[in-house]
Amino acid sequence: MANVLNVPDGTRRVKPYAYCDRTDIEELVFPESVHSIGDWAFKGCSNLKKITFTDALTAIGSVAFAECTSLETIEFPANLRTIGALAFKGCTKLDHVVLPASVDDLKGWAFEGCSSLSDIRFPRDLRSLEYGVLKDCVALRHVELPASLNTIKERAFDGCTGLTTLKIPESVDTIRRGAFYGCINLTDVTVPQSLEVQGSNLFEGCKTLNQVHFTKQDPAVAEELFGNTSRFEDKLHLAVGMLGDDLKSSVLEGYLKRYTKQALKLFVDIDNDAMLHKVLNFPFLDREIDACFDEVFDYANKKGNVKAKAVLMNHRHISGGYENPADEFEL
Repeated sequence: MANVLNVPDGTRRVKPYAYCDRTDIEELVFPESVHSIGDWAFKGCSNLKKITFTDALTAIGSVAFAECTSLETIEFPANLRTIGALAFKGCTKLDHVVLPASVDDLKGWAFEGCSSLSDIRFPRDLRSLEYGVLKDCVALRHVELPASLNTIKERAFDGCTGLTTLKIPESVDTIRRGAFYGCINLTDVTVPQSLEVQGSNLFEGCKTLNQVHFTKQDPAVAEELFGNTSRFEDKLHLAVGMLGDDLKSSVLEGYLKRYTKQALKLFVDIDNDAMLHKVLNFPFLDREIDACFDEVFDYANKKGNVKAKAVLMNHRHISGGYENPADEFEL
């Protein structure tokens, strides 16, 4: 039988640290009298599996349920307004979250390190995703952002390595520094033309980001995004990812003309055949590709990257210009 803690009736606010690190608690029941839960109140209750809230609850404090590592699901009350910073940090078994429409204050790092979280539903009127709110939620595959969202703050999706696609709604006008840092499997992003304020290095380390779409074909937002990126590899990746039928930019094209060889070698190094193919098929790079093709092919050969060599040879049509490439190189 589960070890149940019934918070005493008549309690209006659970005091900070009240039940911190109580590993004996397996189930938690709140009375109608509880309106708020203090900071660190149930932090480290590592065997807590079930929580029963009532609709009287309006605020959950900072670190309130952090490191409750056995907690798998939460049914939030209908009148909840505030979820404090780091409130559910490190709840490693928590696999899905539905935030009620009443929540208008979701503080930073609220779900950081919830490594099993695969689905989160935000309230439709949420205005801001705060600092690191989903940091290191590695199981998150897809997230639907609310149409009311205005701001995505620093490191909001940092380390969400399972995230593959993302559509940023047209309502968003501000994205802060490193918002998508380390989303290494992010392949496809849609950026709104409404974006006015950009932090630096938004997509740093997103080495599979093959397509960056814009809701309008104005290069200004793309060029600012490119200009705010500092790492050479990330600049190459963004330039290739953003250019295409949806976007033309003399700034980005000029950069790739200057660094065509480096771009090709980068995509050989990181084994990204889609981006390698995309660069090879940019018509404005025909001359530059011809000039460095043999060197890049030799580079792929020395690296032992069979798939990259196949992409390169297919592009050249006549096996890269060699009379008998099978004798020269082993595929």
